[in-house]
Amino acid sequence: MLEVTGLCKRYWPAPDEPASQPSAPRWLAHQLSLQVAAGETVAVLGASGSGKSTLLAMLAGLEAPEAGTVCVDGDDVTHWPPERRRFALMFQDFALFPHLTVQDNVAFARIEQGCRKAQARQEAVAMLARFGLADRALSPVTQLSGGEQQRVALARALLSAPRLLLLDEPFSALDADLRQQLRLDFSAHIRSAGMACVLVTHDEAEARAMGQRGYRLVGGQLQALW
Repeated sequence: MLEVTGLCKRYWPAPDEPASQPSAPRWLAHQLSLQVAAGETVAVLGASGSGKSTLLAMLAGLEAPEAGTVCVDGDDVTHWPPERRRFALMFQDFALFPHLTVQDNVAFARIEQGCRKAQARQEAVAMLARFGLADRALSPVTQLSGGEQQRVALARALLSAPRLLLLDEPFSALDADLRQQLRLDFSAHIRSAGMACVLVTHDEAEARAMGQRGYRLVGGQLQALW
């Protein structure tokens, strides 16, 4: 379970940034609290610049909060480096390695965890089979469609057995039909893997399709939507 308590983070405009009050900070997170159970997806909506991506960055350990705590399964990970947290962060651009095959993209995280390459590749092919991509294991990842690449990114995330999955606008670059199918695919795999998941998006239809609970981030605080 993810437990976030009292998270605080401000955005300070640059001195030369045009604004009516250039020195006034803006809250991206202000005493923000959130709980996400294993197997649950919580969606966070918000306008551009509201702090959605910053929230994910703080959860992932890529940015430090000014105050508050981030706990997972009872561990206070607030000051842990990203690699120690065992979280997976997925962006809309997939962040796949273009010089690697499909198989080696999926195996990468397990190899980084110290697994032997041969074993990691076997596990990767088995995971790809769950997504109907086992026959593309040795293909260059650049030969896959956008939807297939997104499934590869999810397969890589699941194979690393993350304690928390963070999704940052994961489908915004895809067409409408493919987005709808991948929402269903992702939701099913997240539940079956028993992962806690936080999805940030500007698309309310996507949020409602995937999130068992939904919030809007306004003024650094989460307002419950459902």
